[in-house]
Amino acid sequence: MTRNELLNKISAYAFAEKEWNLYLDTHPTDKEAIKKHKAMAEKTKELVAEYEKNFGPLTSMSADDPDKFNWICDPWPWDNQ
Repeated sequence: MTRNELLNKISAYAFAEKEWNLYLDTHPTDKEAIKKHKAMAEKTKELVAEYEKNFGPLTSMSADDPDKFNWICDPWPWDNQ
């Protein structure tokens, strides 16, 4: 999967997770919605891990190199290649 394809998938799953989150704000006992929210959150986490393994940190909170702040290393996540 290319970098842009992976970023697009992350965006889609993160959006879906947030939408289920908003739905659950008004329907907190909907068991099916809870399952779907959890599935979207897990898939987002999985995709972010894949991205960071292949392309570096996606957020500054993911910058974990003890010798340098690797968040500032090029290319930035939104840079097109």
